[in-house]
Amino acid sequence: MHYWNLYFLLKVALFYRGYTGFHWELNLALGVALAWPLPQGHWRRLRNVLAWPAALALLYHDSYLPPPARVLSQAQALLGFSADYWLELLQRLFSPTLALALVVIALAYALLAQRIRFATLALAGILSVPLVALLPSNPANTLAGVGDASATTAADGPPATPDALLQAFYTEQSQLRLQLQTDANAAPPFDIIVLHVCSLSWDDMEFVGLHNPALLARFDVVFSNFNSAASYSGPASLRVLHGTCGQQPHNQIYAGEDAACYAFPSLEKLGYQTQALLNHDGLYEDFAATLEKKGGLAGKLLPNQSATVHMQNFDGSPIYNDYALLSQWWKQRLAQGDAPVALYYNTISLHDGNRVPGMTSRRSLDTYKPRLAQLLADFDQFITDLEKAQRPVVLVLVPEHGAALSGDKMQISGMREIPNPHITLVPTAVKLIGLKTPSPAEGAVSPTRGTAGVPLVVDAPMSYLGLFALLGDWLADSPYAAQPRQTLAERVEKLPGTRFVAENADVITMRNDAGQYMLKSGNDPWIRYTP
Repeated sequence: MHYWNLYFLLKVALFYRGYTGFHWELNLALGVALAWPLPQGHWRRLRNVLAWPAALALLYHDSYLPPPARVLSQAQALLGFSADYWLELLQRLFSPTLALALVVIALAYALLAQRIRFATLALAGILSVPLVALLPSNPANTLAGVGDASATTAADGPPATPDALLQAFYTEQSQLRLQLQTDANAAPPFDIIVLHVCSLSWDDMEFVGLHNPALLARFDVVFSNFNSAASYSGPASLRVLHGTCGQQPHNQIYAGEDAACYAFPSLEKLGYQTQALLNHDGLYEDFAATLEKKGGLAGKLLPNQSATVHMQNFDGSPIYNDYALLSQWWKQRLAQGDAPVALYYNTISLHDGNRVPGMTSRRSLDTYKPRLAQLLADFDQFITDLEKAQRPVVLVLVPEHGAALSGDKMQISGMREIPNPHITLVPTAVKLIGLKTPSPAEGAVSPTRGTAGVPLVVDAPMSYLGLFALLGDWLADSPYAAQPRQTLAERVEKLPGTRFVAENADVITMRNDAGQYMLKSGNDPWIRYTP
């Protein structure tokens, strides 16, 4: 097999380092086909011609890249990428350092090939994969504790399989419904503003050195362990808009939900005027159309073209300034009177591939920090405007997913095919604006913040149902009432937690009771995943 031995040895090494998967049966079949003795002539030449596409296809199949069917389904979206963005992605995937390392390895192999039987080593490497998988200590076989704590083991029986645990999770979640309702004796209704931010996670902020932004200190509740459950914008937007129900499998969020699951139509029944505003055109992957058809926002999208354009998307479309849009909307809202309003606002100012005029670097990794600083400043100014109006407003900050700035062994920086915790654990926070805070002279404690005047941090695993449960609690027992029946700590204590399960069309990530993550890609077996 000559240099084909190096192909198999490198793949085995990458597998044991956690950089790729390895379908040992297919690799063994290819290895046998390449090693089978054939006389010189047409058959050997034909084998050599067929070997290259087969080896490349198998290399792709073993990787954690999206399956070909998913790539083809996204072909139109991928064609929308600008040329310089494609160049940036290629540079992330194949660096000069990697190229040099491959050259050194190939030279070392050429020098040692005359002394070492690499064919034997390649065969042993391929066969070692199924043998190691049978060892009891192999992490891939350590499945106990995945899923809900109540479902990790059967009574006096063996641990449940990951598939059974996942099904138990979704069965439990399918039974959870929130019915939003108001108290007839409550204070006048408050406005609700949901700031849905693309590409912002705790890991992203840590990566650029903004792990504790001052903006979060202005909120009353900060969820430090909030799982957005998705790594792409489309499903993330539907998950938050369906947030009054338990977490559903990826395919079900597009298939149609119980009417009770649509958060904004539920608010409409309580007398809210619902609206939606984007700082982009919403055309990429039919994002705006999805909000209308699947998210309960049909006919609710407001025009945005009058705001200032402050950057371009990776496909060249305009991205409008966040503060300009929000401040324009707020002025219009103040002119509408006292009828309560619920706004869904979506921003892609942090999306990978955005181009910022005036910045020397066009690399997303270089421009992310200044873009984040600008977004935080815009939100900070918007909060100040809200506070000046002294109107009751509940402000919700909830990112769609992270930008995957740090990357890991399984996917390059910016790639979000695997919905890992670095991507889906996002900084989520809630703020009560226009609330009368008791003065120290009254000897009272604020119904929102503690005596230290800092946000209440919720460390428990949480997702959309917990977020809307808090909102529902405020609707039923308004914190703006003269004497609310509960403090914030009491409200938060009873919020429903949600175990970490994140997925997209082809990949699922689950967290077990020991704090370890398990990963399933397509029809492949579950494996231990280390972010």
